[in-house]
Amino acid sequence: MGLYDLLDAEGKDDQKGKSPGVAVGVVADNQDPEGMGRVKVRFPWKDDADESTWARVVTPMAGKGRGLWFLPEVGDEVLVAFDHGDVQHPYVLGSLWNGTDTPPGDNGDGNNNIRKITSRSGHELVFDDTSGAEKVVIRTKAGHAITLDDAGGGEKIEIKDKSGSNKLVIDSAQNSIGIESSMKLTIKGQMVEIQSDANMTLKAGAVMTIQGSMVKIN
Repeated sequence: MGLYDLLDAEGKDDQKGKSPGVAVGVVADNQDPEGMGRVKVRFPWKDDADESTWARVVTPMAGKGRGLWFLPEVGDEVLVAFDHGDVQHPYVLGSLWNGTDTPPGDNGDGNNNIRKITSRSGHELVFDDTSGAEKVVIRTKAGHAITLDDAGGGEKIEIKDKSGSNKLVIDSAQNSIGIESSMKLTIKGQMVEIQSDANMTLKAGAVMTIQGSMVKIN
């Protein structure tokens, strides 16, 4: 039985090959040979070997060499519509969570403060709208993170590695910039200049070495 007959059997329409509504399917292939970002979909009520034609994927923005590029993964559940009901021209409207493929977050407290994008491997872009503690976080699977923190009275930008021991902090509230390393900090350039408009302190917990072809102290 072909796709047309199977859709007809579902009572979608009395005209062969027509489906005026939407259908739930599973992505079977996302490697579009023409590079158009299309996918093929397999529907649960038909033969596993029978796939849809290449379906274009709806996205918030699309244009020549630009747009939002989030291609569904093979195995993802998607919602499909058909152009003028023609099953030969499917469109993927979006992806669906289900009892097996659950969301990467929840709204357990009912405040709905967190928005996030989570990739397959676990990289995240998190928007936290918690009142008084607003921030945006970019975090890798390993735990490296960039935090743009707008928390009242504590505004700062922080870049840190997964250990948390190596970091750079731009503190807007304190008008300060801090760089920390648990082992070694290196600043290198053809010309390096360090200048203070007021006091400057150089301090070492052990030996301090100042070296150059010529050292001038004025």
